[in-house]
Amino acid sequence: MSDAAPATDPGEALPPDDRLDSAQRAAVRSPAAALLVVAGPGSGKTRVLTQRIAWRAATESMQPQRAMAVTFTRRAARELRSRLRLADVDDMGPVGTFHSIALAQVRQYDTDHGRAERKILPSRAALSGELSEQLQRSFGPRPPITVATALREIDWAKASDLSVAEYRDGPASRRLGPAAAEAAAALFGHFERTKSRRRLLDFDDLLSECTRLMRSDEDFAAARRWLHRHFFVDEFQDLNRLQWNLLQEWIGGATAVHNGTADICAVGDADQAIYGWNGADSRYITGFERHFEGAQIVRLELNYRSHPSLVTAAQAVMEGDGDREAEPWARAAGEPASVEGGKQEQEATGSGGRAQASARPHETGPAPTVTAFDDAAAEAAGIARWVADRHVGRVRWDSFGVLARTNAQLGDIATALDARGIPCRLSGQRSPFLQLPATQQLLERLRVTGDQFSTAVADMRADALDAEPDNRPEPALERVLDLADAYLSEMSRMSGRRSPRSGPTGEGFATWVSLLSSSDRELTADLFDSDRSGARFDLRDGAVTLATFHAAKGLQWHHVVIAGVEDGLVPLRRNDPEERRLFYVAVSRAARTLHFTWARHRSGHAADQPRSPSPWLAQIAAATAEPPPLSPDDAAARLAAARAVLDSSRER
Repeated sequence: MSDAAPATDPGEALPPDDRLDSAQRAAVRSPAAALLVVAGPGSGKTRVLTQRIAWRAATESMQPQRAMAVTFTRRAARELRSRLRLADVDDMGPVGTFHSIALAQVRQYDTDHGRAERKILPSRAALSGELSEQLQRSFGPRPPITVATALREIDWAKASDLSVAEYRDGPASRRLGPAAAEAAAALFGHFERTKSRRRLLDFDDLLSECTRLMRSDEDFAAARRWLHRHFFVDEFQDLNRLQWNLLQEWIGGATAVHNGTADICAVGDADQAIYGWNGADSRYITGFERHFEGAQIVRLELNYRSHPSLVTAAQAVMEGDGDREAEPWARAAGEPASVEGGKQEQEATGSGGRAQASARPHETGPAPTVTAFDDAAAEAAGIARWVADRHVGRVRWDSFGVLARTNAQLGDIATALDARGIPCRLSGQRSPFLQLPATQQLLERLRVTGDQFSTAVADMRADALDAEPDNRPEPALERVLDLADAYLSEMSRMSGRRSPRSGPTGEGFATWVSLLSSSDRELTADLFDSDRSGARFDLRDGAVTLATFHAAKGLQWHHVVIAGVEDGLVPLRRNDPEERRLFYVAVSRAARTLHFTWARHRSGHAADQPRSPSPWLAQIAAATAEPPPLSPDDAAARLAAARAVLDSSRER
């Protein structure tokens, strides 16, 4: 692995296609119709998924044009499509997110039935002002819940496929308490009525509406199931009930799922299930064998990303989880993967977890390091110094990632990096750039252009180029126009599959941007990163990425700093297994070096009380510490014991 290239290259350090390891080859060539590939960090899951599709196409065990590959981010979909083209799979069926595939199917239904295209609500926040007014009308100037909390509850309820009544009469009070639950349910109901009155669909509605059409229209369902018979699903641990219900309908309904006729390859890792707070349910992956009769499970246990000491550090985080559920497929590293048909019989390891080994056991690598600082400002300055000290030779800025549990922690770090002249970008689930008033105004200006969208973009680009130096357009304009160009390019690629009246439009652009910003978890592509470098820095080496633990999922860097690793932040919530998995995800992003920092005092948290390091740091230190040297007597005793074992084996 070279520092001259960004560490975010997902194919880096993996074996060539013709040199898959034994577990990868078992997954690619498994004859099972229902297959689960349990893929730990850095184990080459995208390579295996690509080769599985290519192998099945090459052996004619499926028609690729009748396959569907579902990812959780547009970036992952783009990467998979690119890899499939390199593997000579050119006629693959749809590859995209649940939302994008559902949107295409709903729009196809509307077109086939002569219905007007339904509008997509850019985000629930678009109605926040109206919802705030409704909340105060119903509950007075001091309502028992904020709009932000209510919207999070609506997110959770929709992901859990609950109606307003089911939410109100079921989990609402348990989650919020009676008064707040009543207000949240009331606002949920108002939100649903408003959308219905205006013929709007939000992003979760795309999934529920597609599911409803599959269940209520036999012809529509039969056509979809005839067209798509083979399914490949990435990040299976992150499925929520809404997505699971739609997946079942695509496959053929609940009967097809449970009677052993489903043709599905799922990839995921229960140890990386970090979206339970938003409705994801890891029981779909841990119960895979119960859901799919005759399913087989193959585990990818070699980590091609990280040095051995860093793999040990990540394992130490999970091995301390006393609440960790025993996984039916768990086994120690080195046991052969079984793909011999039928349900596998494997014993779980003692901890109920799974072991992962580095694919580079003979390479040396430093153990993780820890630095304590007096306060958050000193911590931020120390992180900037740590990064600057390692930016030498061919090391690139974009080979560094700085991670924190919350977005609030990243601001001070960005300021400290900026002060040292280090370019950085903020990566998150929701793009700050898209929330800027200037950006919103430009997007609205393009939205209303209708079928003159292409002309409007060209005119805006020409005006920007012709502007006088002292009258330069707003900084957001160039990035919005880059978005528009990306949309036009995607529409151009799809033009052969669309009717003439389905060309680029202002409304279509608004929907496309909304899908990027609301249904994707990644939002780390260049167009959406909040780039703090401006034009002052040399960006040929890229920029340091700042990200929360959640936003770091699916990414990797050579050198990682994890900030704020102190009790009260890591974990943020005690006795929550998801907090441990979240930290595991953060730790496993590092390929070469890993540095933890924490502050003895942090303003704004617990009234600036003295803080202590996270208890998980002690587990990591114990697991990665160099063993003490043996005394001469201990060395002699061990040698004698080894000779005795050898002698006894010879006698037998």
